[in-house]
Amino acid sequence: MSNFSDRLHNVIPGGAHTYSRGDDQYPKTAPQILSKGKGCRVWDPDGRSWLDYGMGLRSVTLGYADERVNEAAVRAIYQGNNLSRASYTELEAAEAFTGLFDGKCMVKFAKNGSTVTTAAVKLARAFTGRDKIAVCAGQPFYSYDDWFIGQTCISRGIPVNERKITTTFNFNDIDSVKKCFSENPNSIAAVIL
Repeated sequence: MSNFSDRLHNVIPGGAHTYSRGDDQYPKTAPQILSKGKGCRVWDPDGRSWLDYGMGLRSVTLGYADERVNEAAVRAIYQGNNLSRASYTELEAAEAFTGLFDGKCMVKFAKNGSTVTTAAVKLARAFTGRDKIAVCAGQPFYSYDDWFIGQTCISRGIPVNERKITTTFNFNDIDSVKKCFSENPNSIAAVIL
């Protein structure tokens, strides 16, 4: 068996492009690298099959390589991607999604959870006029942006002022949430959990 972890760490900082896919997020018995997936199973380059509980960091709800999804993706690719203006596909998707709800609503699509969470933080700040964000301590990842990374143990490169705008509370501990608010009166724009 090859040591893929060493090879990954030689060319990719942290060994993965997404923090939550790194070696330190999985037990030593987990595969170091994956080569393909189908349904709920994944394979490593040595041909061993694994049941994938994580399913694409919880984003793959239909299973890997679902034929319907694959065919739709290929059709969309042939229409061109990342067009310079809004696409008809975006309009159809937004109308289908907002049609699921009563009343007037809108939708904003994004590329990943970091982008979405940071957008929510910015919206909360704009609405409240406050700067601080309270996040659940021990949660490994909310965003790659400074507002979150600044309060983690990997805060090098984040300006000191940015490190101060996020405070933490303990999961399932309402008293620690109350403490955040009492220690930061009229300063917290959002609680992220």
